[in-house]
Amino acid sequence: MPLWLGSIPFAIAYAVLAQESGLTGFETISLSLFVMAGAAHLAFIDLAAHNAAWIAMLVTVLLLNLRHVLYGLSLNEVLPARTKPPRPVLAHFLTDENYGLTIKDYLDGHGSPGFMFGSGVSLLGCFVAATVVGVALGNYMPGSERLGLDFVFPLTFLALLLPLIRLRRDLLVAAVAGGSAIVLSRITSGGVTILVATVLAAGAGALLPAREPAT
Repeated sequence: MPLWLGSIPFAIAYAVLAQESGLTGFETISLSLFVMAGAAHLAFIDLAAHNAAWIAMLVTVLLLNLRHVLYGLSLNEVLPARTKPPRPVLAHFLTDENYGLTIKDYLDGHGSPGFMFGSGVSLLGCFVAATVVGVALGNYMPGSERLGLDFVFPLTFLALLLPLIRLRRDLLVAAVAGGSAIVLSRITSGGVTILVATVLAAGAGALLPAREPAT
């Protein structure tokens, strides 16, 4: 529930921007319900506003969400072969926040498919409800900057990251991810930055030994 503080302003800002870009209220809410892809929402509505081809929208959203493949591979190591709900259902609820909560719970020895499903339903329900509010209130809502989105979202992900840093290797991987993202953000677009920084950090994690605890 504390993560709602990041999801609510994001969803409201997205809903306002989506309608300004020409999406109907039904389309705006449906995108939250069936896609729920965070930054990809904003990329999609920006392309829609400029009448981009559907293939360009599809490829852009795909590139922005390729990190979910890595999330899935990571969860595959801890999830049982058969889950209730089934894995395809759990995959629909896979987001950055839900992954962070789920993998931490498994590291703590309490993880389960039910926990992942519960946190996913909570986050999706909050996001969709806030989208509905954004659609309903429309022009009465302030822009994303006024809502503090640029400040709240980094803090949300920082809160998810810190409990996962338990080894010196984890600290080095986080440093590689953050450093490469800062450098790449000055020369590439957001989607490419996320993808390349993720691959570099994952490569560092694979090469570094996991022995010494972080201090």
